[in-house]
Amino acid sequence: MSFENKNLYALLGNDVEDDSQVPPQPPREIVKNTTSSKKADVPPPKADPARARKPKKGPTGNEAALKTKVNNKDVAAPSSTPSHKEHKKPFDRHSRTGKTDSKKKLKQGWGSNDKRELDDETNAAGDALAELEKDSAEKGEPAPPAAKSLQDYLNELQLAENQLGGKRTVRSANEGAEDKWTAGEKVEKHTEEYFKGTAQKKQRAKAAKEKKFLDFDAVFADEVGRPQNESRGGFKGTRGGRPARGGAKGGNNGRKNQPPAVNDQNFPSLK
Repeated sequence: MSFENKNLYALLGNDVEDDSQVPPQPPREIVKNTTSSKKADVPPPKADPARARKPKKGPTGNEAALKTKVNNKDVAAPSSTPSHKEHKKPFDRHSRTGKTDSKKKLKQGWGSNDKRELDDETNAAGDALAELEKDSAEKGEPAPPAAKSLQDYLNELQLAENQLGGKRTVRSANEGAEDKWTAGEKVEKHTEEYFKGTAQKKQRAKAAKEKKFLDFDAVFADEVGRPQNESRGGFKGTRGGRPARGGAKGGNNGRKNQPPAVNDQNFPSLK
């Protein structure tokens, strides 16, 4: 049994140096000319720590206490310091707007006392009348009547008028007028015409329009039947020496309308 050795690295390429084969030259790098004055391929300058400023010192003493007063929020206060929560006013469920209900609103909510006031006034009027009657009875005077007639009222007016000096007379119209004011003369002002026209413009007066009524006899198609002509004339009449196109039409047009045949025996309920 025989086998043949194979070089697997030969598949990757020819590694045998051959003088006849010239290796290819690397590509030439092209450098673009620039007009900038900056240095090329130079790292940026770095800060020199030896020349750096020293850090600024923080405030000390009272100045530090004023500037750092918010840094001790998490530090508990001493027991002698009163707590803000203890002195807070408790919420008592009262309105803090300062607005109060008016009397009208209270009446609307809890009921109005108008009817009660009316009852009180009525009762007070009755009590006053009772007291007057009681006083008049004690004095022996009759109580005045509650009602008064029209004649009594007119008599009272007449008495009051007589006490004031009687009835006053009112001056009538044009009473005491003098004659010199009545005999007046009407004065009219006339305007003078400086340029009087020779011709006057004619004014055209339009005559009033009068309504014209037209009398005619109205005949409707439903009232008058269509006439049945047995013969019809020509279609368009005579044309020169030619005879008329149309002629007498016979057939169905010549028959008369006959009334329908009705038998009374077929309608016994109509008898």
